Amino acid sequence: MTTIRPATPAPSARPPRLPVPLPPPPPSVSTPEELLAGADRLLGTATASTTGVWPRAVALLLRHALEEALRRYWQTRKPQLARCPPHAQALCLESYADPDTARRWSATWAGLSRACHYHGYELAPTQGELLAWRDDVDRVIGALTLRTR
Repeated sequence: MTTIRPATPAPSARPPRLPVPLPPPPPSVSTPEELLAGADRLLGTATASTTGVWPRAVALLLRHALEEALRRYWQTRKPQLARCPPHAQALCLESYADPDTARRWSATWAGLSRACHYHGYELAPTQGELLAWRDDVDRVIGALTLRTR
């Protein structure tokens, strides 16, 4: 009878990887106000070539404006938080800004995130929904900009 010996693990040829700190995010090319203006242009000029695309494009522009406003807020207020994901930044927002601004940011971001993704069983956001989100984004940008001055 032969005995089967357990295989010994082969030593790894690679040295163990150490965690590498994330580099700071690159600065955005556009300001929140410019992104908002781009969304306004799309909202006002839907054409045959943009049919079916413009609602999600507007939602993406609005969400990016919201995220950029928050990143710029943290860049002036607490720079180490500007490198964190938007979810983490939003969690900290209530401690630094007023609760209404924090809740509005989170609710608007959640609605826009849902609207950005295509689902075969859901309709694209309507112009009325996009206009309401646009107004909310404008209020949040204004509130965050006032707090950084």
